[in-house]
Amino acid sequence: MNAVRTPTAPAATGTSAATDAPAATSPANTPACTRTSAATDAAATGPGAGRQPLFAPYTSLGDYTRAVAGGRGPLPVFTGPRTDLLDGIALAEEVYSGLRTPEPCDTGVVAGGPLPAALNALIRPLARHWVDDPHDLPDTGSVLLVGAYAHLRADAVQHTLDAAHATGRPLSLLTGRDVHSLSWMAAKQYARVTANAPVGVLSELDTAAPAPQADVWLGADDVHRLDVHQIALGRVWRRVLFHGNGKDDQLNLGQFTLCGASPAAAAPAMPGPRCAYGLGCTKPQDKLIPARGIRAAELVLANCFSGALAGHAMYDPKYLILLNALDGPAQTVVATLTACDGQRPENLAWLTATTAAGSAAVAMNRQLRDINPYPAFVQAGLQSSGLEPSHPHSPAGDVFGSSGSPSPLDTTDTTDTTDTTGSTGFPGPSGPGAADTADGAREEAVDTNADGNGSGEGGPAAPYPPLHRLGARLSGLLDSGLLGPDYPLRPRLRALADTVLRDAVRTVARSAPDAGPALAAIAAETKSLDLALAHRFAKHHDDPALAFPTYFGERSTAAAPVALDTPCACGRPLRSYRRHGRVPAIADTVQTVCARCGDVANAHTGAVELHVKAPAEAAAGSTLHVVVEAVAPRDGTLNLGIVLPLYLDARVGPVLRRVDAVAGQRAHAEFTLHLAPQATPQAYYFCPFAVQDLGMSVSRVHFTVLPRP
Repeated sequence: MNAVRTPTAPAATGTSAATDAPAATSPANTPACTRTSAATDAAATGPGAGRQPLFAPYTSLGDYTRAVAGGRGPLPVFTGPRTDLLDGIALAEEVYSGLRTPEPCDTGVVAGGPLPAALNALIRPLARHWVDDPHDLPDTGSVLLVGAYAHLRADAVQHTLDAAHATGRPLSLLTGRDVHSLSWMAAKQYARVTANAPVGVLSELDTAAPAPQADVWLGADDVHRLDVHQIALGRVWRRVLFHGNGKDDQLNLGQFTLCGASPAAAAPAMPGPRCAYGLGCTKPQDKLIPARGIRAAELVLANCFSGALAGHAMYDPKYLILLNALDGPAQTVVATLTACDGQRPENLAWLTATTAAGSAAVAMNRQLRDINPYPAFVQAGLQSSGLEPSHPHSPAGDVFGSSGSPSPLDTTDTTDTTDTTGSTGFPGPSGPGAADTADGAREEAVDTNADGNGSGEGGPAAPYPPLHRLGARLSGLLDSGLLGPDYPLRPRLRALADTVLRDAVRTVARSAPDAGPALAAIAAETKSLDLALAHRFAKHHDDPALAFPTYFGERSTAAAPVALDTPCACGRPLRSYRRHGRVPAIADTVQTVCARCGDVANAHTGAVELHVKAPAEAAAGSTLHVVVEAVAPRDGTLNLGIVLPLYLDARVGPVLRRVDAVAGQRAHAEFTLHLAPQATPQAYYFCPFAVQDLGMSVSRVHFTVLPRP
């Protein structure tokens, strides 16, 4: 069982009022996960008690503008009608004890329309130089992208994110659900975290021993036996990382869930999780932890899609956990843009990150490159005061900038917006590497006789599976640890592996009279095992063989991504890369990713290529028509089916389809998903699969179930 380490000094759990303005009150029908009770307590006993507030909210733009122009007093926040932001401001008074001059990014750019002049005045000191368009960004230096969430469209800034990742450049977002959240985010950049606050890691997935760099550590066993709600909300954190499974709206921690639901209004007709339709949460209300209630200077949401940008998120912004966290006290939030395989190495990279890394996200992405060679983590906010050394600064109430630094409230623009580097923009993504091509050529050469004629086993029209490729797949299934000793098909797989090894001897493989019957027997048993595996996948959705993408991927090293000509089902570009096993028993695989949908395809190297077409939405009680087109590398029979997640109330018809394929040509199959009338409205996925020559291909297709009409 994992040990739990906590600070010896008791953490403060009191609250303090941020301003004289009344704290927002939540209506009775507001879900518990959207309320932060500590923020509105009457008693002011927390770290911020007894001093002048650091932040001052203003409902009027005029009053906000005058406060900024005055250049004195608490940091102004333009809350407008967003009374829910008062909760975050109150909590921030406990997180921060003074002001700082943050280290600015080298170059900044604002997306969307112009910002209010007063807000722009607070933002300008956060970058040394400013350009008008992302394509005008220089080739070097850190980058700050500024704009409300709706204006930072993922498709528009993806090139900038990719280029920064390729060169290891720090990139930060300054964003929020609207101009009011953006104003709040800007103000927090100038705050300094209170002294002696702990650093914590709370992980549902990390089973190893606690790391000494963490003051508080909860591992996989701990989150199932301790009150994670109290631990997460009951103290002020300098830095804290939450690690678990989840998606746009939540991060799971055992029986608890870090929740993204907000009191902010939802957009009409935008999909949401089940609570959006009055069905409550999958977890009990008292186990929900509002992300905006975490009292931390730096907050990490280490789960898939926790930071999906506009246009890539599955749900309405009301439910996005990133935006919920930004409405809280955290000045820095690290989240994931898409699917992410981050585990203990990334947690440790975050724990040991220093100011030299430029940002916590850079340190984590650098560590993650061997399995996810694309930008997975992104940082909202500048480097947190929890990571960098605190610069002495005047207390709240003094004139900003009295230490000699430019005042954040100084409306005089002294920055040079001219690009003096001579650059025309970021370099494009790196092209395909020669390694993948060479590997493919070597594999084909192994399966062909030295005289070039072959023994009937090489080439797309060959009637027999290539022995080298088949042997590698058998080794991956039998010797890697993927399948347990009691796996029902293990005896047959082992017998086939022994036969392949026996008949690979040159006295058989290069003797035409003997090679033909031997290869025919291997092909027949392989075909029979293909069907047996496909039947298991269709009936047993948790079959361990289907876990090969994660199991092999965690034991492999990813090559450079290559852009594909075929787009994702959502219409966006796809990139593919080969994962090379670190040891011989780990079969090489290929993963295909979309910036919006994550990993949309995983396959053994040289396996069937799948193309799937299906509607993006369907109502409960209706059907979803799915078209699967499969391109086989070799003539033969393909076994096609669909795996559904266990939490989706639906069935597939037919269970399995067998299709005779011609190499290089698309084989066509159709399926129907019958959604139960009681299917819960929310986002789901289904996984079409193909099996040929023991090579498995699995795709992931996202769709949303809507309420019954």
